[in-house]
Amino acid sequence: MSVRLKVQFFLLLFCCHSWANADTRLFQVELIVFEQSAPTTELFEQVETKIAPVKRYASVQLGAKTMSSQYSRLSRADSYRPFYYESWQIQAKSNRVSLPIHISSGAQNLEGWIKIQRGSLLHVVADLEYSPLNFDEPEDLIYRIAEKRRVLLNEVHFLDHPYFGVLVKVSPVE
Repeated sequence: MSVRLKVQFFLLLFCCHSWANADTRLFQVELIVFEQSAPTTELFEQVETKIAPVKRYASVQLGAKTMSSQYSRLSRADSYRPFYYESWQIQAKSNRVSLPIHISSGAQNLEGWIKIQRGSLLHVVADLEYSPLNFDEPEDLIYRIAEKRRVLLNEVHFLDHPYFGVLVKVSPVE
């Protein structure tokens, strides 16, 4: 094989690799989960997990925490008790759903995942289950948020359940 042909071949490979990765962007995902004690008349009877098993989770890096003021405000409020705050960086390809980020806090009985879906709009897909360590509630009761929400970059969004809530923020990493 001639040197010129080898150079052309490697240039072609480089260009194809660049095009293939051109649609991949890095995002920072921040998540605050909190218990809320608002009065409700809704009844919940879930006692077994409904989250489907996940074969593979995303490989993530820890991200910067920019929602500390929201966490502090929730901590000071009487009706909220934040118990989980994490931040990650994850890659998401255009017109695809990312692999899920594993969410787990054994001490707080929180399990689930969150994904980013990139298309013409950006969505957060969350499936979280929380079982409170509360003596007033039956021990096996599980509360669940399973939601897909359109989000705007750099804005805080609220996923709601009568017994717990989630603040989520997605930001591009430049």
